[in-house]
Amino acid sequence: MTDTVYPNITTVNERDEVVGYFQLFDALEKGLIRRVSCIFVLDEENRVLIQRRSATVLSPNLLDFSAAGHVNEGDDYFAAANAELFEELGIKNSVLSLISAPFSTPGFFNAIYKTTISKEATFSVSEDEVAKVFWVPFPELQEMIVLHPQQFTGPFLAVWPYVRDKIIP
Repeated sequence: MTDTVYPNITTVNERDEVVGYFQLFDALEKGLIRRVSCIFVLDEENRVLIQRRSATVLSPNLLDFSAAGHVNEGDDYFAAANAELFEELGIKNSVLSLISAPFSTPGFFNAIYKTTISKEATFSVSEDEVAKVFWVPFPELQEMIVLHPQQFTGPFLAVWPYVRDKIIP
């Protein structure tokens, strides 16, 4: 049996300047600020693709971005966004638009992207990370966040106020 080796993630200071590269749990243990890329996938009807995280990851079974993940050593925010779209949803060659420049939330520096795909698109969901995905009309998503915030990950809720007015044109 072989152990999976994960790439080191990028850690930064309060000015988003790289301070080092660590394994995820080492970075968490040390309380380091981590770079992440988060992606909202939309369809032509301005519905948002939301994922329910798998039972085996941090924040298990909670609702989250369409895709998101840490910026690995040697990558930038954009490369990480593309990698996470492919890893988690099987989406590649999508046109990503930056909707919010890197900004700080507790424990993270975040870059938020969006992309639009066909509502008929199929996904190759990574069962290791994602339990399921589903489309939610934007007004319904806003209502879900207000009425049931406990169903969402902390990072999603921390980012939402900064981006909700920038997701739908």
